[in-house]
Amino acid sequence: MNSLLSKATSVLTFALLLAIVAAAGAAFAADAHGAPRVGSTDPGLTLTATPGTVRSDQSAKVVARIGVPGAALQVSRSYAGDSVFTVLRTLTTDASGTATWEPRSRRTVTYRVEFAGDATYAAAGAAVTVSVRPRVMLSIASAGTVFTGDRVSVRVRVSPARPGGAVELEQWDGATAQWRALQSLTLGDDSRAQWAWRPQVTGRQKLRARVPADVAHVEGSAICSVSVFDASNPYGVPRTYPHLILVDLSQYKLYYYEHGRVVRVFDCVLGRPSLPTPRGHYRIYAKDAHMYGPYGPRRMRYLGAYAIHGTNEPWLLGRYPRNYSHGCTRLSNAHILWLFDRVPVGTPVWNVP
Repeated sequence: MNSLLSKATSVLTFALLLAIVAAAGAAFAADAHGAPRVGSTDPGLTLTATPGTVRSDQSAKVVARIGVPGAALQVSRSYAGDSVFTVLRTLTTDASGTATWEPRSRRTVTYRVEFAGDATYAAAGAAVTVSVRPRVMLSIASAGTVFTGDRVSVRVRVSPARPGGAVELEQWDGATAQWRALQSLTLGDDSRAQWAWRPQVTGRQKLRARVPADVAHVEGSAICSVSVFDASNPYGVPRTYPHLILVDLSQYKLYYYEHGRVVRVFDCVLGRPSLPTPRGHYRIYAKDAHMYGPYGPRRMRYLGAYAIHGTNEPWLLGRYPRNYSHGCTRLSNAHILWLFDRVPVGTPVWNVP
């Protein structure tokens, strides 16, 4: 009996040894056919995008980091609204374990990187979403200086194309510090829309075109501003004057009138505190073409050496207040060229406080 039990034990032990050897052989065979063992250490794979929200014509910087130099990372993407990822490429990390690329997408997209693992590190994956907003282009077109009641063309264009899409036009309300609804527009087949606006409020007016979010995009917007002037002739310029120049010393503005109506308004530089621009009513007595240096290309004299002319320091027109001259009224060179051709000798010049 004992002899039979001993033989049975020997047979079982031999069978167990054969199973172990067979399993080891299978594992060796699997290694030999390109399926290495995967370790258990977390490789610390991360994926980031900067910025997280971009316009449809801009790129984001996507950075993958892992604690494995030279790691192979499979990159795939899935657009908003899709349920599957599409493989794009394989990236190899540098000596610091970093791989970077700068993709551009016309709609919101999620990027994913995957690491298959190796003998030390476990398999890992990471994902990041880049939100995309449409490119909204807003412009305001008019015949010249904008006055209350004038017809102003407001134009909107959106990219990527979304024919039939909605655009909300809004105007900034300084009293409430909020945007208020102005007009709802529908984009045409060319993803453009246009509207005729007649401003009723003077001052610097800001408009915003806002495109609501949809499945593929977050909300997009654009802002444009325009100065609106009072068309009611607040200075009381008589209609009998075919031409008149009025300089408002407190506003640093030059108003050009024809028959009592303002035609153009220009920013200007005035006299410094020690040499102020004179107040009063004068007339242009001389026009000088072919000037240069601090006078710019043209000069129109109205009181001794006091004149209206161009400048060789155009950046001063971008400041406020603008008291830098020796008493003259300086315009941009483009504006003095425009005005010089329209103003004859004898034109009144009113310098008002």
